[in-house]
Amino acid sequence: MRLSRYRFRVAAVAVCLTALCALAGAVAARVYHGTVLTVLVTGAALAAFAIGFLLRNKPSWLSAAVSFGGLAAYLLVSFVLTDDGAEPFLQTILDALVNAVPRTLTALIPVEPAPDTVGVPVFLTWLAAGLACEFAVRYGRTLLGCLPPTLLYAAGLYLVGPNAGPAVTVTVVYCLIAGAALAVTSAPPSRRPDRDAHVDGGAPGRRATLLGSVVGAAVLLVAVAALAPMATRLVTTSPGDPRELVEPPQLTDIDLNPLVRVPEWAKNPEQELFHAVLDGEATMRLAVLTEYDGVTWQAGGDFRTAGSVLPGSGDGGFSAEVEIIELGGKLVPAVADPATVTDLPIAVNLATRCLLTPDGLATGDRYTVGSDPLVVDPASAVDARVDLSDAVSVAVPPGAPEFMTTIAEYITATYDTPYERAQGLAVFLSEHYAFDSEAPSGHDYPTLGFFLEASVEAGGQRGTSEQFAAAYAILARLVGLPSRVVVGFDVPGGASTVTAAQGLAWPEVAFDGVGWVPFDPMPADGAMPIPPQETLEELEDEPSEEPEESAGAGEAEDYNDPALEDDGGDFDAEAAADAERVPAWLWWALGAFAVVCVPLLLKARRRWRQRRRLRGGTPAERVAGAWSEVLDAAARAGVRIGPHATAEEAAARMASLDAGIEGMPGLVNRAAFAPGSVEEPDAEAAVRIAHGFVRASRARVRGWKRVLT
Repeated sequence: MRLSRYRFRVAAVAVCLTALCALAGAVAARVYHGTVLTVLVTGAALAAFAIGFLLRNKPSWLSAAVSFGGLAAYLLVSFVLTDDGAEPFLQTILDALVNAVPRTLTALIPVEPAPDTVGVPVFLTWLAAGLACEFAVRYGRTLLGCLPPTLLYAAGLYLVGPNAGPAVTVTVVYCLIAGAALAVTSAPPSRRPDRDAHVDGGAPGRRATLLGSVVGAAVLLVAVAALAPMATRLVTTSPGDPRELVEPPQLTDIDLNPLVRVPEWAKNPEQELFHAVLDGEATMRLAVLTEYDGVTWQAGGDFRTAGSVLPGSGDGGFSAEVEIIELGGKLVPAVADPATVTDLPIAVNLATRCLLTPDGLATGDRYTVGSDPLVVDPASAVDARVDLSDAVSVAVPPGAPEFMTTIAEYITATYDTPYERAQGLAVFLSEHYAFDSEAPSGHDYPTLGFFLEASVEAGGQRGTSEQFAAAYAILARLVGLPSRVVVGFDVPGGASTVTAAQGLAWPEVAFDGVGWVPFDPMPADGAMPIPPQETLEELEDEPSEEPEESAGAGEAEDYNDPALEDDGGDFDAEAAADAERVPAWLWWALGAFAVVCVPLLLKARRRWRQRRRLRGGTPAERVAGAWSEVLDAAARAGVRIGPHATAEEAAARMASLDAGIEGMPGLVNRAAFAPGSVEEPDAEAAVRIAHGFVRASRARVRGWKRVLT
């Protein structure tokens, strides 16, 4: 019977700890794409624990060696299942082993299961399961066996960071399974009933432990349910994201300022940049530039490593297959908005949704981009307000040329609505300036001032799409329109070779509820430009009125700002929230009450256990319970008896306590080896001896231990 109980207990602990390791490994899978990682870590937990469980009675070195071999084989299988076949398999394995840790920590959400991103979770899950099996099954230390999966659980939460919601359900299930494992905890090898016949308290002690664990788990769940709402109000910060600690991919000069590539393309229009096969005619973006410092336009935000599935995207139903010829650089052309990228390592800028490959583009590189095309209807922006949510898109660095201010005043005085001003500005530039592929490169303030104001004879009033787009974006901000510059290519549908002549830059303006709307400030072919001074002089001749303050000035209060509206008439929301918070003194009071209750609970537990041992069960079990009380009392008094000591040896060790236990060793041996010969009077005698020994040894117990326990 005892052997069967032991085997059931060990099997139950093994099942519980395997489930804990699988749950802990699957915590990180919340930020992975699909269910591949969940399946892999669950299989790793099962395989590692199965090896440890089957070899639990073999030498520990043998179990470790077999487990290491199983880990190597399982990692190899994981690499095979997640490999896309783009590189030789041996090279993929070496790359995954060398770069697994940094790529796992820096991969963008959702992480694409690949050899270099599944290796770390699988390895840690296998390691946690192997250690848990050794601690809990081989050495019988179930509480210690719960430590590896708990550490793995914490590591998974750190990897996820703020990129997923709270794992409340998983945490509760994890705690319940851990409580079940502790409730049916197995005995250490030295006390296994299939190896020794020493009496260590028998079934009553184990039943007490089981009931105590169940009661403790129930109390813990009730406490969590009652206090969790109050505790959540005290949490004011989100967890840190380890990806923020990693330096983003380094950019080359042409990637930092891609706008300077436009005049180079204009001078070499026949240069072949890449082959493309598109599902339909589209514009492929190379870079989106939002920040301007008076010298250069740059993209805002950092590029973060991503898998083949990009975060925050759709299904990528629009396909574009690309083969690089002479494009160069690290920026990757793609139809906006990219959703999936295959056959090329990718980093993505979450602010602009532009792509970059860390190793740079080389001739012959092939990749496929699945996109969700951004369809913007300009008509929907006619009556829309501008989107001022991003302060960067309306920032104008100091030092703008005076001629730019003059043009901005003309646009403000001539047009009324934001859309009319955006379209009117595009018309103004297209009618008053000419395209010249030989125009010098540059888009700093002096260059743009020369482009806008200098005479045609001096080389002004002509430029490439670099100057047109950059000048438009600055002028748009001067009239209160949020703007940015985009560099890309006009690509026809089907298969084609994209040349430098198709490369260009264009401006976009943000409208609330519509998005970024592109505008074309480029002149029509063959059009004769009108000198801008003539149009601006007409404005000066007219009676001038004080222009309305632009929406981007930011000095006057916007009474239409929804942030200033009274939502429900409650201006004291913050004060009400403060009133709902739990006072700090209440938490201190609850903590003090919990500390006071601990000794009382320990005393009640000891009394209940004593009652179960001395009054429940058969006469042989009561003798075993009385002996357990004697051993516990001796331990409290400072005399510890080893698990291998016989009853006579234990009685000799306890002689120093001056508490008589004569006759007890004989009763204990009879209860262990001939339980049927033990009768009720024998049990009553053992109980009297136990009570007397407990009272006599109490004087040797330290004062703090008597108070607390």
